[in-house]
Amino acid sequence: MPSGPSVDEHVVGCPQCAELFRNDAVLGRNLAGVARPLTEPSDQFARVEAALQKERGLRAFLRSRSTRMRWLLSLSLPALLLLRELGRKRVPWRSLGSWRLLAGVALVALLALVLRAALRPLPIERRAARLRSVLAVGAWCLPFLIGVVPDAQASGQEWTPAFALRCGACFVYGSALALPSFVLLWALDRGDPVPFRVWALGAGVVALVANLILILHCPVTNRVHLVAGHLTIGLSWFAAVCAREWWLRRV
Repeated sequence: MPSGPSVDEHVVGCPQCAELFRNDAVLGRNLAGVARPLTEPSDQFARVEAALQKERGLRAFLRSRSTRMRWLLSLSLPALLLLRELGRKRVPWRSLGSWRLLAGVALVALLALVLRAALRPLPIERRAARLRSVLAVGAWCLPFLIGVVPDAQASGQEWTPAFALRCGACFVYGSALALPSFVLLWALDRGDPVPFRVWALGAGVVALVANLILILHCPVTNRVHLVAGHLTIGLSWFAAVCAREWWLRRV
């Protein structure tokens, strides 16, 4: 038990300590006996060391970069894919039309916002969390603007086998080229495991990247083709990540 002139002086001016030292410090001794002994958190240290041992390789290097650097890296791959399509010149600039160009610019801006939201830490404020949900929904749905622009056309050949095959070809082509952006987002995320919000935003990234690529790749402006072959990509990927999340929770 502590003692001495300084302790006696403190007890005189402190009613809480005076209560602890009253009656030969009975209350203080009893409380000291109840206190748990300090133990070494060996299990926690072991878990931390095991997690640090796993941080090896390319993904660990990417995850250790700053948020700004990871965001720039996530933008670099879609930019290279779009430059590749521009170099192929399958769809001339003159045939795109002003409305489709404006829609493409809107998709590029939204892609930058979605990638930044996916790579930033989980927000504490409810308003910021809701904003990320709005960005995800916008990423899945905003490509539908391309299907309603004035230069989109209707046709009476929607249900022919050749038409369906062309829709499937665009769906596969856009999904395949957007897949590396999805994988890169997973590699850059610092979560372990990767949270569902990142998977959902990743589905939005696939929708945006795929539709931007298809704007430059596919010359067809038929509305049914745009909906079936282009615009369903994001919704299909979102359905896939939702099915994965449901399966993991069931398991």
